Amino acid sequence: MNITGEIKYFLGKGEYAHLKFSESATSFSIDLVMVPSVHRNKGIGALLINRILLLADCMDKDIYVSARPIGNTSEERLYRLVKYYNRFGFEAIDQGLTAVFMVRK
Repeated sequence: MNITGEIKYFLGKGEYAHLKFSESATSFSIDLVMVPSVHRNKGIGALLINRILLLADCMDKDIYVSARPIGNTSEERLYRLVKYYNRFGFEAIDQGLTAVFMVRK
């Protein structure tokens, strides 16, 4: 059984940042992190990610993410995204041309 959920962060004027996730019996999966472009680089994405990491840690579950840039995918953008998730303890376990599958145990 999978359970899905969402963490929302109110940004004002009807705008929200979102993190959508799934939970199985043994792990969590970050399915989407979306922060409106005018609110990026302010730590909001990190705040959302840290919330789901805390939940996973409290339940002693691994957490997975398929890191893929929105829009044009280039090696540079994919590399920056992988470095971003590395900051939270994620490690790459598989890589394709447009996405990197990562886990944090």
